[in-house]
Amino acid sequence: PESHKAEKRRIQKANRAAGIGDEQGRIVRVKAAAVMSKCTICAVELKVTKTCTEIKQHAENKHGKTIEEVFPDALPAAEEMNAARAAPAAAPGPTKKEKKKAAAGGLDDLLSAGLSAAPGKKKGGKK
Repeated sequence: PESHKAEKRRIQKANRAAGIGDEQGRIVRVKAAAVMSKCTICAVELKVTKTCTEIKQHAENKHGKTIEEVFPDALPAAEEMNAARAAPAAAPGPTKKEKKKAAAGGLDDLLSAGLSAAPGKKKGGKK
């Protein structure tokens, strides 16, 4: 078995040969820029998250108003984030339960095939 370092180098070499990644063959994941929203009253910029907790606190505590009044573009951006996050989860394919059932079925077939083979005497050996 190869070490983790050797495995990493082998994968990077294959990536370089395929023209994937940077010049060393590393695949760099680029994060999307954070979505920021600007307060219409005090002009402070806050990051939009999936729950908008900081924005809610700012609107209610600092200004005593709702999010819609203070950060009009924050809630639609948060809904977009939640929709984008939920979309990859609904990928087609067998579920974990279905995979487990299929594997168990395959093992049952192998076991029954092994048991049905010649229950009589064994061939070969000393007489």
